[in-house]
Amino acid sequence: MSLRYVCVEVRHNLRCANVFLQFDHSLTETEFLKIVVENDALTFREYSTATRVALGKFFTAEARTISNLTVEECNASFRLTITNEPAQGTADNKENQIDNKRKIYITPKPNIEEGSQHIVLCKNCKCELSTTLQCRRVREFPSGSIDVNEFFCHHGPKFDEVLVPQLTDFFYGFQFVVLNSELSQQQVKMKDKHVYCRRCLQYLGENILNDNAMKLWMDTLLLKCQPNDKDDTIINVVNEKVTPTCQLLHKIIDDTLVTDVAGEPLLQQMHFCKVLLEATFPCRKRKYLLLQVLEKQLQVLRNTKPLAHGSHNNNNVLQVQLEQCKSFKLLYRLLDETEDEGGGDDKRGEKDSGETSSTSSTSSDSMLLKNWKEDMSIHVLKVSPTLFGTLLDELDENALLLPELYRYTHDHFQLSYIFYED
Repeated sequence: MSLRYVCVEVRHNLRCANVFLQFDHSLTETEFLKIVVENDALTFREYSTATRVALGKFFTAEARTISNLTVEECNASFRLTITNEPAQGTADNKENQIDNKRKIYITPKPNIEEGSQHIVLCKNCKCELSTTLQCRRVREFPSGSIDVNEFFCHHGPKFDEVLVPQLTDFFYGFQFVVLNSELSQQQVKMKDKHVYCRRCLQYLGENILNDNAMKLWMDTLLLKCQPNDKDDTIINVVNEKVTPTCQLLHKIIDDTLVTDVAGEPLLQQMHFCKVLLEATFPCRKRKYLLLQVLEKQLQVLRNTKPLAHGSHNNNNVLQVQLEQCKSFKLLYRLLDETEDEGGGDDKRGEKDSGETSSTSSTSSDSMLLKNWKEDMSIHVLKVSPTLFGTLLDELDENALLLPELYRYTHDHFQLSYIFYED
């Protein structure tokens, strides 16, 4: 069977399920394909084989309710009307109640204790990036999403001095650490406020607070523990219980959540928010990812691995069991620094009509990015280039589950998912 991926969006409150299918070749080349909707399964039949996707333990599909059928190249999609099982509806309500009370620790504390001794290492080449750090204070660093000077109406403290860590301080934030620059002056290389490993030239982070401190990305670092009279042990800066991309989306939701005086979220069913992600790459160029989170707890059924050819039983029927997970559903768009600067005007007279159109598109992209930066309601978050690239790759891959008709918007945003365990 040519079916490779199945993704089912389940909305019990609307009594519907959207089914997205991805095949390994264009459906225009398929001579025969029949979709059969049963109460507890979907069956896809070809001439000699069939694939049966079990759905009974998640919901009951109503027969003859298939609608909005779309077929496009390697993708197909349609909508089903479903019947909620009483137990399922009760479980969903309990999940929502638990989720409303659950507080995800967005910025996990690093694997470092006050009073311990550590040396910071480059994760790429294991080169020592600091002298021995006597950790007397381990503190969370301000996120930077809000200017702390705004808390004072007149003559507030000079935060460029107050926030500088001492030689015995280990400050941390979301996916970054902040250390005193004197700890690593001989072990790193500086270029235009960017910090690189002196041995392998891996990009580590940037200088901040008038070059008195360094903000280093956690995904570029390791820690060497130095216990007394024992062998050195190398550990990660933090223990990741969830994937970094999922943790990033949870942070976005947490940062944009509006709560009442009791700390309970307002407008619980409204998950829409906008976020501008910024990353600086080793070449000192910046890229931006414009995100619009549409849903944050969308129930999804899917297969995590491609359906294998030749795995049919004696009746030539491939039995498929889907896994249940939650997902963020969002729109995204990638913009480069050149678009931010609106480059290309100097050569406008030399361009033909096609290139002029490209310049016009670049100008509109530059204006879009400018508007997002100036919008006070849009959260701006700086992330490491590694996390930026990982998130973009995951979005690009998951976007392929959707037909192009649903994948792109008129303003060139792309629709995709970030999946996470329930």
